[in-house]
Amino acid sequence: MIQNFSGLAFNQAPDSQNQIHSDEMAKRYGFKGGLVPGVTLSAYLTQPAVSHWGQAFLDRGWAEIKILHPVYHGEPFDVMVRALEEEQFEAELVDATGKVCAKARVGLDQGEAAGKPKWLDQTLMPEGYVPPKATPETFAKLKQTGGLEARYRWSRQHPMAAYFADAAAMPALLRFDAAETGSSGWANTSFVLSCGNWVFAANALMNPWVHLETRHQNFSAIEEGAEVAVQMVVEDFFEKKGHQFADVRVNLFSAAGRAPLATIWQRAIYHLRS
Repeated sequence: MIQNFSGLAFNQAPDSQNQIHSDEMAKRYGFKGGLVPGVTLSAYLTQPAVSHWGQAFLDRGWAEIKILHPVYHGEPFDVMVRALEEEQFEAELVDATGKVCAKARVGLDQGEAAGKPKWLDQTLMPEGYVPPKATPETFAKLKQTGGLEARYRWSRQHPMAAYFADAAAMPALLRFDAAETGSSGWANTSFVLSCGNWVFAANALMNPWVHLETRHQNFSAIEEGAEVAVQMVVEDFFEKKGHQFADVRVNLFSAAGRAPLATIWQRAIYHLRS
């Protein structure tokens, strides 16, 4: 049975280059403090899937996630789940006031239903690369020419290795705990989706920006020490209510063998209205 659970929200990225996660910048835009990353909220919404299906979710699970309202560091929350069928459920992340701050549909892929992405011959981002400022013109060019490929390595030292202040609150499969039976140190959802955020921000300079919505499909669990090649394609960009939005497709591959690891569709506000 897929289980509800409760926790305390954890801001993994108070010192992120995206300063919407810092108290100072967030307050400038009317928030009461630094926002807990959307990728962290996504990890909370998919945790019941890891607890219930285990490595099967890391190898072939999927999720559609929307962030509806901000969540702040240290705030209590509940993740409430409702089974839809044998291999699919809905989840809501609810704060202490009863507000639904994020929601998701989560499940396991049925056989070969999900098409695996193909490797693109994108240029590897040079060390120290400074991207152009995020503007409609920049995204128009990226849509036409494609982005630069980035590389990220998963390890127990990585800032996204724990999405709770106390890693013991995570499923054993996601922990680096030799004393815990089943501890494997596989990459969690916050790292997988962060790869999408990082390559997005590495191709277009923006600060602050807000992660809003993702759809992602796993193809293989990411083991400790793995180097991940991340490729991005811009699908759309537009303005709405004074905010500037971009939709991107991000594909993750093993850098060593080019095997697909995950695919992500992501929507974000790259420029907030003043």
